[in-house]
Parts: sequence; C-alpha cells; structure tokens
Amino acid sequence: MDRIHKKNQARIYNFLYVSLVFILVYQFGLGIGLKLNLYLQLILVLFISMLVKFFLLNPFILYILSIIGLIGGLIINHYLNPFIMPLYESLYSLFQNIINNFMGKENINTDNLLLYWSLLIILVSLYNAYILFKNKSIYLLLPVYIAAFLYYWYTFYDQAYWLISSFFIGFIFLMGLNRFLKEVPKFENQIHNISSFYELWLQTAVKYGIIIVLLALVLPKNNNYIRWSWLQDKVVTHFPFVEELRSYDANQRDRGQASLFNFSMTGSTTSSSRLGGPVNLSDKMIMTVFSSEGNYLRGNVQHIYNGSQWQRVRKSPTYHSLRENFSSWSKEDIESYYSYVNLTIHYNDFASTTLFSPYKPAYVNSDIGSKILLKQDDLLELPQGIYDGESYSIGVQKPHPYEVLLSSGVNFRKVDIDNLEIYLQVPEDKITERTRALVTGIVKDLEDDYDKTLAIETYLRKNYSYNLYPEPVPHNVDFVDYFLFESQEGYCTYYATAMAIMLRLEGIPSRYVEGYLALVPSGNGVYEVRENNTHTWVEAFIEPLGWLQFEPTPAYPTIARTELNQSEDKGETNDEETNTDREPSQNNLDDMPEISDDSDLGFNSDFIDYNKSSRKEIITKVITLLLIGFILILPIRYIIGFLKLTSREKKVKKSSPVKRVVYLYDQTVSLMGLIGHPQESGETHYEYADRIGYKFYDPSKKNLKSFMDITDIFVRNKYGNDTRDDDIVILEEYRRNIENRVKNTMGRLRFYYRKYLK
Repeated sequence: MDRIHKKNQARIYNFLYVSLVFILVYQFGLGIGLKLNLYLQLILVLFISMLVKFFLLNPFILYILSIIGLIGGLIINHYLNPFIMPLYESLYSLFQNIINNFMGKENINTDNLLLYWSLLIILVSLYNAYILFKNKSIYLLLPVYIAAFLYYWYTFYDQAYWLISSFFIGFIFLMGLNRFLKEVPKFENQIHNISSFYELWLQTAVKYGIIIVLLALVLPKNNNYIRWSWLQDKVVTHFPFVEELRSYDANQRDRGQASLFNFSMTGSTTSSSRLGGPVNLSDKMIMTVFSSEGNYLRGNVQHIYNGSQWQRVRKSPTYHSLRENFSSWSKEDIESYYSYVNLTIHYNDFASTTLFSPYKPAYVNSDIGSKILLKQDDLLELPQGIYDGESYSIGVQKPHPYEVLLSSGVNFRKVDIDNLEIYLQVPEDKITERTRALVTGIVKDLEDDYDKTLAIETYLRKNYSYNLYPEPVPHNVDFVDYFLFESQEGYCTYYATAMAIMLRLEGIPSRYVEGYLALVPSGNGVYEVRENNTHTWVEAFIEPLGWLQFEPTPAYPTIARTELNQSEDKGETNDEETNTDREPSQNNLDDMPEISDDSDLGFNSDFIDYNKSSRKEIITKVITLLLIGFILILPIRYIIGFLKLTSREKKVKKSSPVKRVVYLYDQTVSLMGLIGHPQESGETHYEYADRIGYKFYDPSKKNLKSFMDITDIFVRNKYGNDTRDDDIVILEEYRRNIENRVKNTMGRLRFYYRKYLK
C-alpha cells in the first residue's frame, strides 16, 4: 500500500469519523435546545473530535500535558489566584443540572448549554474514535445511533429522519471501505495500479450507497403513525414507562399550542362537561414542584351549577408584569394576615397557558413572556404558555393559622365580594327537598359559618365511599341528590360538588376549584405531580376570615388550619423548616420580605442544607488524592510493565532453545504489527512472509537475514524440533533490527508506551 493510498485512506476515515460525530451531536443539540450557528457547530465538532482522536491515539502526550497543566494550576491556585474550588463548584453545578435534567426536574440552564453539548461531543467522539481507529467492529455503532435517532423521532423531532438517513449513507460507505481494506492485502502483489483500483471502488461505493438511501427517502410516506390500539394497550399495560417516552405535539413549544387548563383533559370526566361516571387516571408525571410544603395547585374555578355540570362566569382580567407584586394589600395587612412562601413548578410532557398556584398568588417569575393575566378568583394565565421542560416560580400569600387570623382583627365580609350572587347560585328547580332537609339537619344548632362548613365537610367524609368507577348518573336527575341518596359513592368531583351546593343552601359563598395536588414529597422539598393527582375541592368564604380551602373527599387528609395542626403537618412532610420567602420586586418592594439574589427557576438551593466548610475540606482531600493517583498511575504502570517484561525475558533465556526461537519469532511479528503489518487471520507463516517480506528487506545490511529466512528457522524449530547453534543469535539480531525500525517509525515515546504500558 503506497503512501498516497495511506493518506487517502486517512482522509476518508477522518471525514467519516467527523461526519458521524456531527450527525449525532447535532441531534443532541436539537434535543437540549442549543441555539448555535450551523457553521460554528461544524467548527466546534471538527476541533473537538480531532483533538479526542489525537489524544486517544497518543495517550502519553495527554498524560504529559495533564501533568504540566495540574502542576501549573496548583502553582497559580496557591500563589496567584485560588481558582480550584470555584472551578469545582461550577462543575458540580453543571453536573447537578445535567442529573436533574435526566430526571426530568429541570431544563439545562442556558449558561450550561454549550458546555454540556461540548461534553456530549467528547463522549460521542471518544466512542466513534475507539471503534474506527482502534479497529473495533463498526457494527457497534448501530445500536447507539439507531436507538438515539429512534428516541428523538419518537419524541417528534422530525430532523431525526434525515439525520438517520445521513448516518446510513456514511455507515454503508464505511462498511464498504472496511471490507475493501481487508481484501486488498490478499491481492496486493497482483494489483499494479492500486490507486486506480481504489478510485474505482470509491466511485462504486458512493454511487450505490447514495442510491440505496435515496430510494428509501423517496418512497411514499405518511406523517400519520400506524394505529394499532390493541398493541399499544398491551405495551402500555406491561411497560407503562413507554408511554412516558412520547412527548406529544401539544406539549412542545415549537409544535403545539398550549391552552387553558380544562378538567376534561385530565381524564377525570367522561365528557367535556357532564359530571360523574367512571374515570381512568394515568400515572404519567406532568409536573415537578419545588416547595417547602405540600400544596393545592389551583387551575380553574367554576361558578354556576345546573344539576349536571359546572360552568364558569367570565370576567375581564387585569395585566401585570412578571415579578410585579399584584397584591393589593398594605404591608401591615400582609404581616397581619399572611406569610410569603415561594415555589417553583417545572412541566414534564405537559403544556398549558394556565399558571397553577396555591391560593393566594402575589407575583410570578419566569424567563418566558413579559405579562401575565390575573383573572377572577386569583387565577393566573401566561399567554405564551408553559411547555414541556419549562418552569416558572410563584410567590404566594399564605394565610396565617385560624386562631392567629381571628386574633388579628381581620374583618372580611360577604357583601364586599364582587359578583356575590354567582357564589351563592343554586338551581332552584333541580335541588330536591331531601337535599335541603339533609343540610338543615347537619348544621342544626350551629350558628357560626365556620362550624357549619366543618360539619358539612365531616359529614361527607364519614358517610360516603370513595370510588373511581361509580355507575354513570342517570339523565334528568340532580347530580348532588343522586350522590347523597342513591349511589353514595364517587370521587372528588362528587364530594366537591355536593359540598359547594350544600354550603350555598346555608348562605355560605363557595367555589368549586379544579387543579392538582402536590402533597406527598418524593424528596427533600420535591413533589412529583402525576395525572392521577388531578383533584377538585371547595373554597368557602367564612366571615370574618375570607376564602378558606376545605377537603370533603375522604381519600385525602383534611386541610390543617390551626397553628398546632400546621406544625404537625409540616413535621410529616419535612423534618426541617426551610425559608423559601422571596421578593417579587417591582412596584411594592417595601411591602415585601427581604430576598436573596438566587435564580427563581430550577431547584431551589435552600431546600438542601449543606455544611459548606466540612464539604470543602472533604472535596479538597478527594481532589488531592485523585491528583496524586493520576500523577502516579502511569509511572507505576510503566515500572510494573518493565519488571514483567524483564522477568519474562529471563525466564525465556532459561527455557529450551525451541521455546526461545518461538518467543523471538512471536516478538518480531508483534513488532511488525505495530507499524501496520500484522499477520492476517487464516494466513500461513509462509504466506505472511511472502506478502510482507519485501517491506522489511534492507539491502544495506547484507549480513542480515530476510524475513523468509527467519520464517524458515521458526518453522524448522517449532514443527521439526531442529535447532542449530546460530538460530537464536540470528533471531535476536533480526528482532533488534525490527525494534529499531519500529522506534524510528513510531517515535520512542509511543514505542515504549506500547512496550511497557500496553
């Protein structure tokens, strides 16, 4: 194989290597939301991939440069600028962000995107370089590339289609090249113009490779996926995680259109509006909430009940800027009635223009959009929507415990409620006399609205069965009456509807609230919200306290309202109190508590209590040990390799002449393999000598035997057991000559690295 042929081969392999790396990491960039010019991506991939290849083939140089860098870094850190700990903190933050992203808890931070993508380039380059330049099976590329592209195609990245087509073009080309290079040595002596033969193969491989892939691309296709409902049901039943892999169009910002939260989209109703009937709730995770306590997340409030469904009364919203405090309370009122808490909500395969929030929100922060809509009943909407993988933070005015509010002098009155009539509405022609009589019996001898509300809540919790699969409610029958006296079983919509109407019959304003529950923590300050956490509950206006939440559904714990109960409830969900109060800034800065400058989005670092001083000491010790180990690993391995080889040489010298001849011959063949002339599989010793012998013939050394002579000596000793006096001397001299040639070809550093380390 002439020098021009080798250069052409190297160029083609480098081109295929960089191309395959770029195809995969470009798809990764799309997946993580990288915004970088295509030409800059190409340049970055070219630079990093070739650097990785160089160091993979020359690890000793990487080691030397690393040692120099470490020593220089330690000097700079000690005498000029202590940068090691800040660097570690940055890397720790990066990998924590990556881990949280894999767990579906947060997006990759904008500041980390390029660095994260560069790490992916290094990993993909390392894998490809190992296979292509370490002569491993190229078929190991298939599972990684196909799995990656299928995943992205499955999650609605249409670019995966043409990217995997490009990969197959390159792979077919690579497959033909590998086969060609394996066959050429067998016919090398018979081919006079190998360059022309190589060019002919190149043209043929390119033509057929492109034709095959182009045919696949132009075949008729349809964007609608094949619907095999029975197969999908079986797969999801036995492998439920598969359903979570698919990100549907509506949940992707660049594909779907987010809409307001509607209870029918949760699977908790059998139609878009009619109440009742069995439900099927998915376990798919849709939100991750970072908070110091559990929360009822309000998404919608309904007002008008007609006997079979709820409807909402629309009112014009007001617009507010992000981070603007839209609370109308004075500083004194806030301190008297409320305390500020903050939570962050991250969407997972979910999209909505509704901003879910506990009652009562005061400010919102997000890096999406600039304005929010504050609607009736303190509901929030972001016109741009929050999509899969995006987050927002929200500040909430949490009411003080019941007895604290009573002693504070709070004085909210029903007559001050806007549109009071919609919170007291009942369909007079639908509500039965036995329903009215039941309510009267429950609250008899009670004067206070709060006591009446608790009595109704307790009655519903104790006297009805929770069931997700009740019989559908008959038509022309009042839903509340049917639940209270006929079925006497149901789920949250049954209980919340019944309680809201029963309160109104007693003149207590009520709201039917829809949303999600985030009550059970999955970690320290982390709550996972799934589709089966959809819920309805009741808010009642209790004079003089204002709107309070109530939980009539017995499957869920009652809402703690006293100071004692709230502290006990906190103890169940979080062993340590954490301060999550945040300042919304903007208009009423003086009315808000002091805050830190930490980012409002993503995982709140206040949720994890680190002992920073002890952690730094541990980190310093670990880094020191790792550096010492890294510095010493190669010298130790070199010494071990040297001792092993020296010991083996001594043992061989004490062995029989035949064993010494076989050993010296094997050593010679190994040396030839180091510079690209290994013995092929199935090739006899004489075929091998005939094929490569001329490459090691040196006419300037007339006393040196040829490789064919060396092969004769080896065969005669091994198979004929015929050893002559000068056989060992000839083989030792020949091996020494080949070793010097390999040193000159490879360079002394690479040679000794291969000899003693590998």
